[in-house]
Amino acid sequence: MEEVCSRRTQSSRHQIDSAEENSEIARPTPPLFYLSIMNDGVSPSQPAFDQLLGESCKLWSSYRDAASTTPLLPSDCINLKSLLGRTPSFLGSGLLPDDVHVSLACREEQSTQGQQGLLTSGRSMWRTSRGTCILEHKAMTLDLLLGVPTPLAVQISDCAPLTEWPGIQGISGHDKGNYLTILFLAWAYILSARWAEVLTDSSELQCKTRFTTGVVSPRLGPNQQGDVEIDLGEHVEQDEASWWKAVLTSPGGWEVTADYNGRTFLSPWSVSISATIRIAVAGDLVVPAAQPPSSSQALQYLARFCSHNRLHGQCVTALAGALYIPFLSGKSVSLPVPQPAPRHQSREPVACFAQSHSDVVAEHGKLLTYYMTLSTNVWGMRSLLCSTFFNADIECNLVSAWLNPAFAVIDPLLREENVPVLAKVLANRQPKLGSLWLGAIFMGVAKSTLRDIRTGLTAVNLSMAAWTRTEQSFITSEPGASNGETIRREDECRLLFILGVDGYTRAPVHPWKPFGETRLSDAELSVRQHASCGCHCLEYISWNWTLTNGKELEDPGIDFISDDENNISIQKGEAHAPKQHNNELCSQSLSEISTRGIFGWLRSTGYTANEESIYKHPWIDIEGSDDEDVGDDGSDTSEHSAAPTKLILDWLK
Repeated sequence: MEEVCSRRTQSSRHQIDSAEENSEIARPTPPLFYLSIMNDGVSPSQPAFDQLLGESCKLWSSYRDAASTTPLLPSDCINLKSLLGRTPSFLGSGLLPDDVHVSLACREEQSTQGQQGLLTSGRSMWRTSRGTCILEHKAMTLDLLLGVPTPLAVQISDCAPLTEWPGIQGISGHDKGNYLTILFLAWAYILSARWAEVLTDSSELQCKTRFTTGVVSPRLGPNQQGDVEIDLGEHVEQDEASWWKAVLTSPGGWEVTADYNGRTFLSPWSVSISATIRIAVAGDLVVPAAQPPSSSQALQYLARFCSHNRLHGQCVTALAGALYIPFLSGKSVSLPVPQPAPRHQSREPVACFAQSHSDVVAEHGKLLTYYMTLSTNVWGMRSLLCSTFFNADIECNLVSAWLNPAFAVIDPLLREENVPVLAKVLANRQPKLGSLWLGAIFMGVAKSTLRDIRTGLTAVNLSMAAWTRTEQSFITSEPGASNGETIRREDECRLLFILGVDGYTRAPVHPWKPFGETRLSDAELSVRQHASCGCHCLEYISWNWTLTNGKELEDPGIDFISDDENNISIQKGEAHAPKQHNNELCSQSLSEISTRGIFGWLRSTGYTANEESIYKHPWIDIEGSDDEDVGDDGSDTSEHSAAPTKLILDWLK
């Protein structure tokens, strides 16, 4: 490190400016907890840590307190379409007239588990300037899952999440019983059928649908344990009953495949039901053979089923859960045992709301190809959940003060398996993602994702962020203009990525911005050239599908604007911090991980001599850290550890 060329410096000033500020407008004075006089060049000052910790405690406690006012879930938990934003249609479906045929490129690739998957790809295109300093558009390549070798194994269990449906605010008289698993299996078929239809139109792949017909299923006795019988209603068509029996057959009632290079791939939404619990259809014992229905016909069957059983919120949640099937491909999931509503009970008056059951199913059917694009961006699905905890104002060395209170609220809910309150807390934080979190809870994805975020393992996918109009990283905020002498390190990062400087062609995987400033004389030449432009940006334009002939098909996306334009819900109010062990609440581990991560990206070409206090700090230089600073219990005993002050101790009482 002594030989590293001196081309950058650290400023003594440490501030966080809002990511929404325009570089041409004077910057307002940042809040107190964003001002931090550095003790050692890296660790935040104690007052800065304490102030942010207190603010975060109040905020996350307010989410928890608001979630305790009613056992019902907010309507945000079933507002799935609010996710779409500018999402492109799956494989460009609907972009071209029916008589115009293009073929999308695809390729095989082996996963880390050794399984062979089928992928397609494209590029998200980004504008990089809004002024006279013109730069070329920036392209970010992304692979999407097109086919899988094995289906998702579905096990039906009475210990699965959402065994009891909590209900939705404003919708009474609906969703009695629990039909989540039945609806999930129906959506899996519908997504797979639409996949085959789109794939046939946009590629050279040959798709096939195998359908189990002529199913013979004995009527279940009223006291027969371990099996469930569902009612399709009166005047059910024979083809409709045949489809339901195939969808609910365990295992192997249906299969949708495509052949590529002599290998057979399954639809990414393929499932296989375990035979532990049998789901039977009430009515005729023998159903004559039928052809596999199209996705449109199957949607009509689903709409009739939802209308007969007055299902609304459960139908949307089952669809949200089905979007995680590609994410879990080749694994297994436990879903709740169906609990049909007793038919002898008198029905409650139905609350009025905007759409009938059939309209809800039809609406989501029209949006299906957009959901499919989101679903096949499997890393992007995880990044959306991670974005719930992102705050563009937080610098990397204050991440612990921001996130520790969040998990002080969430961890007890996970231990208690308090699903309704957990879902409400997360929906209160970011309403747009409420439906996605409820689907993740239903599929058993939420717990592992929260565990990873808790240990600093977050995900960033800029294309998914643009498609859904969510914020996932500081890198997409607009750079501010330099004062001619220094440049904020966060702006330095943005310009390095926007300009595509060697070594910075990939966006940082760590979302939290670095602190401090760099002298322009020490920055990269290209950064110096554009530091004062004040017009550069990273603004999403469109998604381009890659074709087999090397050309591209431009897809501007759906351009859906949610009624709630605020992605993040910020509630203020008097609330007490959760009671938790002080060492956990005041741990600096997440700040350490974030600081090491973003500085590892920014200084991948080497630190400067005057940044010695940074690169020799224990958070950065792990090998050179002093073992004497670690206590017998593994806790940090150095002078820079964030011990709770009187302010925090008062909250913890």
